[in-house]
Amino acid sequence: MVQVRLQAPLGYGAVTPLDRQRHAGLALRPDHSAAWCAELNSVLLNAVEMPVAGLDYPLAFVREAHSGEYWPAALLGLRARQNLYVDEQGRWRAGVYVPAIVRRHPFCVATATAEDGEPKQLICVQEDQLAPSDQPWFDARGEPTAAWAPWQKLIEAFESARAQTRAFVKRLDAFGLLVPFEALALPENRPPLRLQGLWRVDEQKLHALEEAALRESMRRGELRAVYAHLLSLENFAKLLDRSAAADGRRDQAH
Repeated sequence: MVQVRLQAPLGYGAVTPLDRQRHAGLALRPDHSAAWCAELNSVLLNAVEMPVAGLDYPLAFVREAHSGEYWPAALLGLRARQNLYVDEQGRWRAGVYVPAIVRRHPFCVATATAEDGEPKQLICVQEDQLAPSDQPWFDARGEPTAAWAPWQKLIEAFESARAQTRAFVKRLDAFGLLVPFEALALPENRPPLRLQGLWRVDEQKLHALEEAALRESMRRGELRAVYAHLLSLENFAKLLDRSAAADGRRDQAH
């Protein structure tokens, strides 16, 4: 018997294991959009994304309650349930980086445990986002088509990058570089806005690392991600501007 722990990412609906027979003839619904994450004020990132994502968003680290693990995240809003990058039609704002976790929807990966105790990765899908298609991912025999190849590549790349990110953040934690901080925004003529539960790299502790540790981080390409995170904190000003513009539109509507 295989036991599967299905824990869908935040914002997803119910997911089910992808089955080539059950899902034969199906593909993504034509009206699929980013509306599923319209009320998420942050999304997780992989370390490889940080240099490009840091050009558009403030990047911080968040800590998962159940595992205690830290993960990089792109901050998308200054209030709970506020995503300033998804419009009313569920479209991601043009001209900015779209995080891989958004592009990967409606797929995710769950851990399946076989009788021998070996964990296996299982692709799952939010089934209500699928519809019959003339370019299905699997044909009537359950064989993958050319339309499935780019999705498989994205999912596999995401999971590989996730493993690398877990190792990267564990090293930051082991070095004692992550410290809690609170993001405070002061919009004009409105109450202050606070984002709590965030962590950042302490620059003084980073600079105090032994040369061998710095060289190893550089060799792994991790310093690039660290400095992308530190520089991205200047983007809180962009987030505040977007929030003010959204407040102005809401005031006009009322």
